[in-house]
Amino acid sequence: MKIRRKTGLSLLALTLAVVPLTLTACTADGGGSSAAAGASTSNTLQQVIKRGTLRVAVLPDFPPSSVKQPDGKIVGYEPDIAAALAKSLGVTLDLVSIDGTARLSVMQSKRADVNISSYTATNQRAQQVAFTIPYKAQGAGVLFRKSNPITSLKDLDGKTVAVARGSTNDTIITNNFPKAKPVRFDNIADALQALKSGKTDAAMEESTTVKDITKKNPDLATLNIPPIDPDLISMGVLPDQQIWLNYLNNFIRNLIASGQDAQLYQKWFHEDLPAIITNQP
Repeated sequence: MKIRRKTGLSLLALTLAVVPLTLTACTADGGGSSAAAGASTSNTLQQVIKRGTLRVAVLPDFPPSSVKQPDGKIVGYEPDIAAALAKSLGVTLDLVSIDGTARLSVMQSKRADVNISSYTATNQRAQQVAFTIPYKAQGAGVLFRKSNPITSLKDLDGKTVAVARGSTNDTIITNNFPKAKPVRFDNIADALQALKSGKTDAAMEESTTVKDITKKNPDLATLNIPPIDPDLISMGVLPDQQIWLNYLNNFIRNLIASGQDAQLYQKWFHEDLPAIITNQP
């Protein structure tokens, strides 16, 4: 009997010991849920809404996609998209001027929430950046001085060609035109200035930008050819921001479906939005 009583007490003690553990586990789970909630509110989407400001990285020297005016204001197709994005979130817009080499670092340093900077979604870049669905497509064009004409892509053999360092155009001229001599600059403006001043024979840049430049510079011309190696252009964010990426994809789908993307593209490029964008599933 004594043994049974001892066993019963032991079982009672064990049962009482389990109850607090179970209650503790419930409390821990509740704390875990709070922690999870805290983590979810720390994502970029919630940070932007709480801050009341959307910080968008844009290029200052890439007309008509984006260009800084003499008064310091940045205007163009992509700033207009950025403004529409800010409006959808109910926040104010802060445009952050960058060059092409700073797209990733500006996000890593928390100076920008998203890149809307004619960011070509290459497989190599996608190893470090999360890309949205595309909102436009673009290819390369060749720019040259009329006093030193280029009549075909074959003429690039042996010619010096200015490009922005690390850009898609840098890759195109290096891989597709091995006999050309790429001259790399830190930004688009410096590359174009090198051509204008006679330091290079040609420049390679996005085809619509090239057309825009020839309209404003009568001494320059471009080849009348289809865009070289067209690519898809997406917004870029840090790779661990899935909630933010989901929102941006949703925004772009609605931008395209509503016709607003096509309207903005027509406004700045004076041509139709490429069919590869409007026909996205």
